[in-house]
Amino acid sequence: MISINRIVLLQIFLVLFLSSFHKVEGGLFFRKRVYVELFNDLGLNVTVHCKSGDGDLGSHFIESPNGFYQFNFKPNFFGTTDYYCNFQWPNNFHWFDIYVYERDHPECTDCYWKIRADGVCRLNYETKQYDICYPWNSD
Repeated sequence: MISINRIVLLQIFLVLFLSSFHKVEGGLFFRKRVYVELFNDLGLNVTVHCKSGDGDLGSHFIESPNGFYQFNFKPNFFGTTDYYCNFQWPNNFHWFDIYVYERDHPECTDCYWKIRADGVCRLNYETKQYDICYPWNSD
């Protein structure tokens, strides 16, 4: 009876382990670290506050021109990692889901974003332009 249980447990482990290796890099168990960089393209100084369900990265001041803020993380085991950021500058307060696993994985392991007055734009690796743009989230 004990040897049967060990065999079943070994089979379950093997199925889970092998299923983690799929065509996309960063399978179930071996997720690659994600790097996020936010570039200030506003022409004004901006304060950014990013957090996820797992942690709060605090507030960071990004100067204009050419200021940036960067952080990195490993997506969680379940593939549900989300980071959102609040953006504040004179007379403006906005927020955006800066990393959503379902939207950004696997093509966004180096996520470069430009902060603009009408929203954020992500670097498109095919065109080498910041042409993947999203408006600010609304409440």
